[in-house]
Amino acid sequence: FGMAGKVSAKADVYSYGILLLEVFTGRKPTDEQFDGDSSLRQWVGEAFPVAISDVIDSHLFNESNTTPTENQLL
Repeated sequence: FGMAGKVSAKADVYSYGILLLEVFTGRKPTDEQFDGDSSLRQWVGEAFPVAISDVIDSHLFNESNTTPTENQLL
């Protein structure tokens, strides 16, 4: 998606999903780890659902940086 230069709802949804993966993992699709045959999407997909806690950014669970309401959401 996006590589063909065509704008579509599917491309927007895919991009939004990648953005969410960036937020939840703390990684970027352009990180060195994701060169060649590997991608952020594949990495998370391989971890889901058994090892999903291994790919979630641990800073999301750092309670010292969150309010009680934010902790309830997590």
